[in-house]
Amino acid sequence: MKKRYIFIVLGAVGIICLMAWFSVLTTVVQNLLASRENKDSVAVDLTLCDEDAIGLCVVTFGADNQNLMVIHFQLPDEDYPKFYVKATNRGTTNVYSCETAESTPTIVYCTGVRTPLGETIDIEVYNTDGDILIARGTFLVSAIALATPISLPTKEPIQEAPIATEAPTVVPTPVPTLVEVPIPLPDVESTPDTGYPNQ
Repeated sequence: MKKRYIFIVLGAVGIICLMAWFSVLTTVVQNLLASRENKDSVAVDLTLCDEDAIGLCVVTFGADNQNLMVIHFQLPDEDYPKFYVKATNRGTTNVYSCETAESTPTIVYCTGVRTPLGETIDIEVYNTDGDILIARGTFLVSAIALATPISLPTKEPIQEAPIATEAPTVVPTPVPTLVEVPIPLPDVESTPDTGYPNQ
């Protein structure tokens, strides 16, 4: 009877421990899911830039001389956190590295695999510190700015003085002249008619 009592007590304690462990595990999973939802809720909608743009926005899509896609972003201010981009097209996700333009600290260029014209691209922007999603958007790639292989001159070219050239001399072409030459005709004497048979 004592053994039966011990088994019942141990079984009850085991069930209580199991329920407590399940409760803790459920709480941890819920907190983990809630933190992911909070990270996603921080992400803002990424749009194309317009004249009233106040947040992170896409200026243009371009291509460099190595046929890679370049996405130009405009930052809301110079203190915006450093980021990288995950771009998805046709079910394939590629990572684009990003760097700030030297001349304009509020412009960032991100380079990666090129998306064909007329197709959509899903862009997710992640903070490099902690891999936190900060912006996302879907765009139709309808135009791509191509890199210019040579730099165009910014100053006016120096005009050279015109070089004097001699006018070509015109040599008249001889025109053939027609001369009338009389052709002598043979003298023809008239003969009287003869009758048949000779009469």
